[in-house]
Amino acid sequence: MSHSLFNIAVRYQTHIQQWMETISDDLNPSIKEDEELVRRASFSVRNGIVSTLSYDPYEHVLTAKVQDVTPVIVTIYLLDEQVKCNCPENRLCRHSLAVIFSLYMQKFSLSEWVQEWRSKKTEQLSLLSNERTPESWNAIVQSAFNAVSADWSWKERYYIDNSIMQMKQKLKKYRPFEREWQPIYDIYTRTMLIRLLFESTEELNESMFRSSIQADIEEMQHQLLNLSNKPRLFAADAFYDALVLHVRYIVYDFEAMFDLRFNLLHAFWVILFSEKTRREEEFSYLNELIGFNNDLFRAFFCVLLKKKDELQLITQKVHASNMPEWMHLAKLAKEQDDLTSLTTILYAMRPHIFDYVNSHLSAWNRSLFVSKLYELYKFIDIPDAEREQLFWQFGTFGVRAYSDFLIEQSRFKDWVALHHRFESTLDYAESCGMKTVLQEAPETVLPFYHVLAVSEVRERNRHNYKQAVRIWKKMKSAAKKSGKTDYWNDYVNEVQLKYKRLRALQEEIQKGNLPL
Repeated sequence: MSHSLFNIAVRYQTHIQQWMETISDDLNPSIKEDEELVRRASFSVRNGIVSTLSYDPYEHVLTAKVQDVTPVIVTIYLLDEQVKCNCPENRLCRHSLAVIFSLYMQKFSLSEWVQEWRSKKTEQLSLLSNERTPESWNAIVQSAFNAVSADWSWKERYYIDNSIMQMKQKLKKYRPFEREWQPIYDIYTRTMLIRLLFESTEELNESMFRSSIQADIEEMQHQLLNLSNKPRLFAADAFYDALVLHVRYIVYDFEAMFDLRFNLLHAFWVILFSEKTRREEEFSYLNELIGFNNDLFRAFFCVLLKKKDELQLITQKVHASNMPEWMHLAKLAKEQDDLTSLTTILYAMRPHIFDYVNSHLSAWNRSLFVSKLYELYKFIDIPDAEREQLFWQFGTFGVRAYSDFLIEQSRFKDWVALHHRFESTLDYAESCGMKTVLQEAPETVLPFYHVLAVSEVRERNRHNYKQAVRIWKKMKSAAKKSGKTDYWNDYVNEVQLKYKRLRALQEEIQKGNLPL
């Protein structure tokens, strides 16, 4: 059978060569579908799944079978360079191409043909890199992306991360030689790559791409800052306009990874697109969008453009479920030194804090969120009574912030009462400023130390007795500092009398030398 295929290839050698030249011209290695077609057809030939069924030397017709998942029949009209396949494809399919490849490789090297065909892509990309148009650079990124992303659906994350690194290396090969063009090329191609990765999240889990996208945005912030400090090339205007469209598509058209989309929006519109006219145009574009909840993005531009009244109206729509997004906007207002906008946003967030912290946040993220949020509240003027209400909204997770506030107000008794209320441990209380309270009002912490020590004694083991004595030593120091020597000695006698049956505790007390 192989011999007959060889004889057929010899007879129609000229036609087969011409046909392969036509295929080489018609298929573009930069197009993902064409690259996939050639790859799969070559794979079929290498695996020997093409076989001859019949050959009519008078009609010059060859019929072959391709043993695919479902076997298909391919009919080749050798003189007319026409082919038919009974598969559903309407264009040249991998089965038909596999039969043509099988004929070609009887006389020539298929691997050399494929290598030469793929080298056209490198030549095309080199030409595209010199065209200096957004369309040509789009094609370069798309080609690099297509080359490694075809089989991502069944790959592990480490493989995808490595593929993305390969893409970036390929993009560096087409970097312009002129230094003045290199920053815009780096930013443009990186943005286009982020766009393609976001598109991939529609089919694959976003966690596969989050770390790569986050790292790209962080790196690009430095690149944008560098570019913004250089004179803008007149010839690069088209790229700036195209970047606006790319960022617009990524930020407004996707729902996944809001924090990263907001960071991208922030990077471009705060660092690079600083012209008021361009920002006004983007704000107008957002106002004209229909069927899209763009309140947060409109608020973003209200902060940049100092539109106080419009921001006030938008903040009326703050609710517990979108608190993290408004937190981003509050940080932006602080970065812009816009205390009016910061105050507006934080006052709008305040009624929803308790609900968000206790119903929407995971337990291990609550303290961190409250801590970061209170750092923002420190920058605005808010009456003490309202600030105190804010701490109660924070609940347990606001104890540290509330402690700082009480120390600033010299309300040391209230500080102690707060830690009694939330049953703080000694280590936690010390991290909340206990050292300052000891220095300023040592007598106020004596009851707190007593409660902590007694709780250790209740555990009834030597280890906890040692902990109780350690606390009593601290209490001794506070009593001495506050001039309560008699009170302290009476207290120690009372403790020894109360726990006289606990021999191990009595031994630890003796070792601790507690009396003054």
